Amino acid sequence: MKKKPVKLFEPSQQQLNDLLKYYQTKQYDNAEKLAVSITEEFPKHPFSWKVLAAALKQNGKISESSVAGQKSVQLDPKDAEAYYNLGIVLQELGRLDEAEAIYKKAITLKPDFIQAIKNKWLLLFTQKRFKEALLDADLCVSKGSRELDLTTLYALGRINEIYKRLEFRSKIDGENITIAAFASFIAEVEKKNTAYNFCPNPIDFVHHANLSTYINDSNSYIDDLIHELDSVKKIWQPSKKTTVGGFQTLTGLNLFESPTGKVEKLKSIIINELDVYQKKYSNKSCSYIKKWPSQNNLNAWYVVLKKQGYQNPHIHPGGWLSGVIYLKVVPSLDKNEGAIEFSLNGQHYSNVNSSKLIFQPKLGDIVFFPSSLHHRTIPFSTNTDRIIVSFDLKPKQF
Repeated sequence: MKKKPVKLFEPSQQQLNDLLKYYQTKQYDNAEKLAVSITEEFPKHPFSWKVLAAALKQNGKISESSVAGQKSVQLDPKDAEAYYNLGIVLQELGRLDEAEAIYKKAITLKPDFIQAIKNKWLLLFTQKRFKEALLDADLCVSKGSRELDLTTLYALGRINEIYKRLEFRSKIDGENITIAAFASFIAEVEKKNTAYNFCPNPIDFVHHANLSTYINDSNSYIDDLIHELDSVKKIWQPSKKTTVGGFQTLTGLNLFESPTGKVEKLKSIIINELDVYQKKYSNKSCSYIKKWPSQNNLNAWYVVLKKQGYQNPHIHPGGWLSGVIYLKVVPSLDKNEGAIEFSLNGQHYSNVNSSKLIFQPKLGDIVFFPSSLHHRTIPFSTNTDRIIVSFDLKPKQF
């Protein structure tokens, strides 16, 4: 007599491995299909519902993701990460009261869940519930997010307290890029210097040169460089990045890690221009210059913006100096289209009188600036590509 096959009560390890592989390699369609198949066969397996919710979100199916996420936390009410993921989806759907309750649940399960605390802070902050938001911001300080409280205090109008906290942080965390960005903003708004001396006036440190200084036929070099970079893997509008309406190289792919050919030449040009830059500002007394990184640890990536593409305002928290090399530019059309705009205003703090600088690049331009300086790309209407290589000079080896 044949033995009946044993009925499994949960997915096989191979199924789970495939599910994780699909999600982690950004094969979200495959992850969704496999997760649906698993949850149909094993409807009480919480992890499969959790991955299904995440894959649905990545595929833009936000409402469906919320349903799967609810199922996940019902089956495993102790999974803090599942609650956190559900909170993000509910917040995106505008179901703010539910999102707040879910974030609270995640934090109760995992009191040091810093990302959940930050998301709850943002939810409260955007609702102008600043006193409540400050409680969460203060919880984030010891975990390294030392600017959220400053931003919240600014919204509350508690300027004296901001200056006291900046004085303290200048002694224990004097090279924090996000704090430096806020410190330069508040100093200009209040017309009063802070104790935070990383780079008090970052717009003064914007510098530009051109590839033609280093290469006789720079146009031909740029054409060859673009051809080389065309083979580099890139994705459309990568999540958690500032690129909108364009392609960017994969996260973790550093063009300057082991460069060859034209990319290697570009790296050497940048290193030479960094020497020029450092000498140009050598008489400045701020930490940005006085504590200049001892090694040229560079991380570079490639961005191709299409028509109506742009980059949202941002800083580079992991950098020291940041730079852009323009390999293809677009016409400004007398509206600064395709230009880079520098500003002291941040995402959650701004003043109409804050300083701005708009730079309209030419082909081959090299632009350097402190990583603490907010910048964005102005959208363009011409049906062409805007191509750049961006990089950060890192403060230490990662």
